Amino acid sequence: MKKLIVLSFLFLSVNLSFGQTDFDMDSDVLSYLGGKTFSNEDQSIKVKIDYASDLGSWGIILNGKTTHFNLDIQILSPTKAVITGESLNNPDGVINMRINSVTNCIENEGDYYCLKK
Repeated sequence: MKKLIVLSFLFLSVNLSFGQTDFDMDSDVLSYLGGKTFSNEDQSIKVKIDYASDLGSWGIILNGKTTHFNLDIQILSPTKAVITGESLNNPDGVINMRINSVTNCIENEGDYYCLKK
């Protein structure tokens, strides 16, 4: 009986951690974001934080247009990070986007952009 309980616990532990993304380094955050498109509820705004070929580096892409570059990543926890980017159009403009890998959403100034379920 003890073996069955221990095996069940091990199976549950492995199963629960399998799909979770842990942010230990900047590259973990970028790996989580790469290739994903986040949208607001009505799908009118699409956000990507991905490699921007027009910049030759990572950038924030809003509705298909690269808007921010020179990204700085601050890891807050294993599932949360903040990405700050500088505006391509406004020399004083910056954007802060909070990433949450548990909710699969990005938040900016109270607006949420999530992966389509």
